[in-house]
Amino acid sequence: MPSVTVPESRSPSPIPAPPIADTPGPRAAGLIKIFDSAVKSTLDKCSPDSFAACFPTIAQYNPDVLGNLRTQIVEQLDKAWRASFEEIVKRRDVVRSLNALDQYIDDAKLRKKRAEENANGQPVEAPIAPHLLSPSEIQLAHLIPFLEEQSSIMNTQLSATQQANTELLSTVTDQRAEIEALVHGLEDVIHDLEASAQLMGQDDVQDLSKHIRELETEMKM
Repeated sequence: MPSVTVPESRSPSPIPAPPIADTPGPRAAGLIKIFDSAVKSTLDKCSPDSFAACFPTIAQYNPDVLGNLRTQIVEQLDKAWRASFEEIVKRRDVVRSLNALDQYIDDAKLRKKRAEENANGQPVEAPIAPHLLSPSEIQLAHLIPFLEEQSSIMNTQLSATQQANTELLSTVTDQRAEIEALVHGLEDVIHDLEASAQLMGQDDVQDLSKHIRELETEMKM
């Protein structure tokens, strides 16, 4: 019988690991920040007063020379320490190692979250590696936080404008009510004057009534 070759089953190819960045990530940046803080704190202890206390005679008779000497020593120490630190970081590839650690930790957190969701019976979507996203998706991922922030600012401004409009409407309504009350009061005065004029029969009172009516007409316009 002719031999039959059974094709080997192939497992799906794994997703390639994302490239490790050369620029400092969170932990590498934290290490550099701690080093800078330690250097500054150490050099700050070499203050002019502390340095002068070590050389009181020179500080008394030639303080300028002592100050220049202190400045040169501080600058040389800062330069030497930073050069040694950078050499160690480069030789031991510290930045890429810490960036790789950041990726491992993020991946572990993602796996833990997926395991918890799977345990709770929730559907789990397979994550997409960031380096496999399209340029438009990456751009949108960076743009969405900015748009959300701007939307929040616009909503806050809109609420403030609506509140100001409500207060303005209330003020206008109150002023209109006051004007109407004044007009009604003026009408009562005119009626009283007309009644008095009819009783008194004097021309000057009629002229006053006519003048008040003209004022009332102007206020209503």
